[in-house]
Parts: sequence; structure tokens; C-alpha cells
Amino acid sequence: MESKPLLDVVTVRDDSDDGSIDHAHVAPSRAIRRRTKCVAFACVTLLLSAFVFLMAHDAVRSESLGRTNSVAWFKTMLSGAPSTDVEAGGDGNASTAQGKGAALGQSRVLTPTKALTRQMVLVEETRNVPMKDRSVVEVTRSYDGRRVRVPTFLEKWATAPFWEDNAYLNVHESPNSETGKLFVSGHSTDMGKYANVWLASATHWGLPARITGHGTTWNNWEDKTMGLRTDLEHMSGNPVVVVSDTGDVFFSCGQDELLKRFEDSGADMLVSGETQLYPEVMSYYEFRDDIDWMDKHNNMGEIGRVAEGEPFRGGIPGDPRAFRWPNAGLMMGRKDALLKYFDYLEDSFVETENLSGERRFRSTCKAFQHTDAQAKEERMNDGFYDDQLCLASYAMSRIADRDPKFKIDLDGSILHSPGAMDMRLMRRDEKTGRVYNAETGKSPCAWHFNTANAKTHLSMAVEKFPNYFVSENVGNEILGREFEPALGAVPTPPPKSKKKSSKKSKKRSHVVVVDDDDDDPFDFDLNLA
Repeated sequence: MESKPLLDVVTVRDDSDDGSIDHAHVAPSRAIRRRTKCVAFACVTLLLSAFVFLMAHDAVRSESLGRTNSVAWFKTMLSGAPSTDVEAGGDGNASTAQGKGAALGQSRVLTPTKALTRQMVLVEETRNVPMKDRSVVEVTRSYDGRRVRVPTFLEKWATAPFWEDNAYLNVHESPNSETGKLFVSGHSTDMGKYANVWLASATHWGLPARITGHGTTWNNWEDKTMGLRTDLEHMSGNPVVVVSDTGDVFFSCGQDELLKRFEDSGADMLVSGETQLYPEVMSYYEFRDDIDWMDKHNNMGEIGRVAEGEPFRGGIPGDPRAFRWPNAGLMMGRKDALLKYFDYLEDSFVETENLSGERRFRSTCKAFQHTDAQAKEERMNDGFYDDQLCLASYAMSRIADRDPKFKIDLDGSILHSPGAMDMRLMRRDEKTGRVYNAETGKSPCAWHFNTANAKTHLSMAVEKFPNYFVSENVGNEILGREFEPALGAVPTPPPKSKKKSSKKSKKRSHVVVVDDDDDDPFDFDLNLA
């Protein structure tokens, strides 16, 4: 078949027969050429716009990983190198790992809490690999003759199973946390799974957070305690540190309020109180005079009060002994005071025998005023290391010494461990907007729901008091509801299920939560400067 040109230009003579070109026939061809140029220009503009659009969408992903990763993303895009994601490596460190990745313009699926955990920064000197400039000691374990290397400040913890697979307990911190006046510290082997809500609550209230042990394997409670010691060793100065569990704690005060209450308490170390003594060391009940002194001394007056307290479960209104036993899941103190606590723990260590498993830490704390022989005979918790046992022993020693700098928060003035409390007793004060425990009339700065049903209590608290413990977006995530897309976020369809289901389910939207530049502590901005 004969091919034809896209444009035919025919030249003819006009009636004057003077050889001039008939412009009536040429004009259409020029119009066509102009139209072609316009179409070409429009196509180029469209392609450039699409490229900018796709680049902007991919930038959302980089923003969700934090400012530092934004720079890395930009350099990657200029170099043409493949994109990467920040994940936890097998060595317990945050590492850049090649994954399937997202193509240009396809953003990774990030929930609000995952966007926060992705922004946590590894404290480089805590990287879980051997380093030449570290102060370490080599210890030969008495029970199996194995030689392990541990940080010098954790020499007495050398028999912990953790050291069979790891070189160091890593620490991750929220961006710009060095500008904080106070830190919250916790331990989690997977902060995106087990500490995400804790981190979201801390961020909501503008509290710089530090998490130890991400990417490692949980052994027992000694991992958490060693994590705290490592965290303290890598803090400069003498800051106030709130130490808590990461799976059942909500915060409800900012840095200034927390510091003010702590200073008003007159303590250098403050521990949340609970209603039960655990483990139950029967001899502690015999320290009646000491407990009476504690009840009087630890009364914090009007700190945290927003209402009059109601009878405590049928008891006396305002009973100072309601939450009189120390709970290791929530405490705070200045760095040097917490280090003194560690000195006591290590001095009270007794080596346990006839353990039920091979991978066991071989030391536990003696109860207060108990001998090594008594501790071995009693075998509290079958000889397992228990941070509750250690803290209670330390608390009794400080109380017996009538130390005014150590306090148990008996009524939740600052730190509260109400356990499986009746959620109807959690109320909001109309005047201040503060959530408080009706039993005590106090509105604490941190709530520790130390119960097996902690997740249920956390969900109920979020539903009853939206945008209080966590932001509304995080609250919707906790409650399994759809959350509002962040400005500029790119929704990504959820992965297809491998199993076919006859029932139709409504797909929930997932968004990338991006960091903004304002100073509002009630969103996901981790820039705490």
C-alpha cells in the first residue's frame, strides 16, 4: 500500500497567471504546522508534569522516613540508584536493606504509628556489632566454661543469654531528642510491633523517646534492665528519665509539666504504685513502722489533683495506701539516681542453681534483709531474674533508711499503675480537660495498665477520650477505624489476600504520615527542638 505524507502542500497558480503562489492554498498547511507544534509542546509539558508529579509522590515516602532519609532519597534519585527502605537487620540494628521497594510514584503503605517508628534514629555508638573503641570485658561463665565479651558496665550480667548472640544493646532515639529536657525510655525487640502505641503517645505529648533492643530476641526481664543501663550510659549530663514498659503505658503530660511535678515531689527517684505486692515477700508485711512512715512521707498533697477522691474500692476516701507497692513497669528519676539503683541490684545478686533451662540468666536479686541461703531456698519465680523483685527490695531498703529522696507514688500524682481498673472510674475534668482516676481524684502524667488485658484497656481509654492519650489518627488505627489521609499522602491498595473469601469486606485506607514543620506537639512532628 502506498504511503502518504502526513501533510500535503499543493502549489498552484492563481488567475493572474503571474507566477505568484496562491496563499489561500498555503494558509491551511501553515495552520496545520502550527497545530502540530502546539500538540508537541502539550505532550512535552504533560510528560514533564507527570514526572514532577511522580517525583513528588515518591518524596512523600522519603518524608515519612525522616529528614535525614529525605536527603538520601534526593541523592539516590539524582544518581539513578535503586530505592531502599530502612528496616531492622538481623544484627539488631537499623540497616538499609534492599527490598522489593516501590516503583517511582508508588508510595509504601505506612500506618500512622509505623511512620513514627520509621523515624527513630540509631545511636551509632550502640550499634550491635563489635567495636574497637568500646570498653569490654571477657568473662568465663562458671557453669559451662564459655567465654563471652560484654560491655564493662554490664560485667555482672555476663551470664545473660543475650550475650550469646549479641555484641551490644542498641539504642534508637526520636529525631532531635538531644534537645529534650526529659526522656522516656523503654525496651522493645520490635518497636514497630510492640512499642508503636507507646511511641505515638510520647510523641503526642512532645516527649523525646529512646528505645533499646530493637531487632534483638527477647530472653527475659534482664534484657529490659540491661537496656536501661545501656541507655543511661549513653546519655550526657544528668537528665530526668521516665522508664516504662512499652506495651501497656500511655502518657498524658508534656515535658514541662512532668518536670515540674517531679521537682515538686522532692524525689530523685519516683516509682509508680500498685495495689498488690509482687512477688509476695511475706516479711515485707512485717515492716509496719516503715510502711507507716512511707504513707506519711510519700503523700504528695495537691500534685496532680483535679477532683476529690472517692472511696477506694470500699475503703477509706483518700487512703494513702491504695497503691503502696512499687511497680517496675513505670518509674522515673535523675540519671545518677537510677545508676545508684543499679549499684544496689548488682550488690544484691545471688547466683541461682538447678535452673529449668539452659538459656537462663544465672543471677537474681535477694529480697531485702534476706541472706544468700534464704534466697536460694525461697527460689522466687523459680530462680528467674525479676525486675519487680529487685525494685521492691531496693524500695524497702530506701524506706527502711527513711530516705526522703525515694518515693512511691501512692495515689497517681505523677505516675500511676492502676492495673485492671474499672474504666468507668476514668473521667475527664470539665474545667481542666484532664483525665483522672475518680478513686484518687488525681490526673497522672503516665498511666500503666499492668494487666493481662492491657490492650483492651488501652483501646477503651482511646475510645472514651479521643485525642488525649494519642492523636485522633493513631486512635483510629488502634480502634481499627479508617483514619484521615495526611496532606500529600499517597494511598496504596492493600496486598491481595492469599485465601479467597466468599464474604465481602470493606477495605480500609492506609496512608503515609508525613512530618511537618510546625511546633504542635499533638501531631506526628518528631522535631522537638
